[in-house]
Amino acid sequence: MGQHLQSTTKRFAAFWWGDKGLTTLLAMQLLAFVVGPLIDRESARIAIGILFSLILISGVGNVSKKLIPRIFAGLLTVTAVALMWMQRYVPDRTMAIWAVLSAIACLILMTVVVLRHVFQAGPVTADRVRGAIAAYVLVGLSWAFIYHFIDLTLPGAFSLSSVRAEPLDHERQQDLTYFSFVTLTTLGYGDITPIHRSARMFAIIEALIGQLYPATLLARLISQQISGEREGP
Repeated sequence: MGQHLQSTTKRFAAFWWGDKGLTTLLAMQLLAFVVGPLIDRESARIAIGILFSLILISGVGNVSKKLIPRIFAGLLTVTAVALMWMQRYVPDRTMAIWAVLSAIACLILMTVVVLRHVFQAGPVTADRVRGAIAAYVLVGLSWAFIYHFIDLTLPGAFSLSSVRAEPLDHERQQDLTYFSFVTLTTLGYGDITPIHRSARMFAIIEALIGQLYPATLLARLISQQISGEREGP
């Protein structure tokens, strides 16, 4: 029994530390944030919450092969997931703020881990390209939670065309997620506008990342591929 558990654990770690884990992460993101919102049901929202929790948990296995960083990441992730689920059913501003802060920390950690994996030594595979896309999505999600934090702590920081009653409203959080990706891709529809200077500052930073990330990523992957070809098998 112990050997079977150890073997299963090693296979799980090898999967997440391998390139296939990057593709799976992107697939989970697409299911949670593209397909999910198209289904306007409470069950769909619960499913999205579960998938988002799995996305955060999946990042723990990729943090490090060392025990202490994995324990720290695990505690951070468990805290973030627990607070988010508690806040969903027991709306409270203070709890929501801590839930958002812990989620931001988890997403930033995951973004660093994924990018480190994408740019590690070795050939540029399709899985690594998908991992780079997943990191781009993680940036958008991180900024969505940053905007949510600003919205919770600075009332009136955003002007929404479809005004929600409270910042704790789930649909308001979805609006800010939408605003984050509109800003990241520099579409700028104008239906949501940052009013407070802090919100404007973060919007500018995200727009810059949205412009610079694809160009920097492409240059880095091409350089890595050329370098690998020169070194040969």
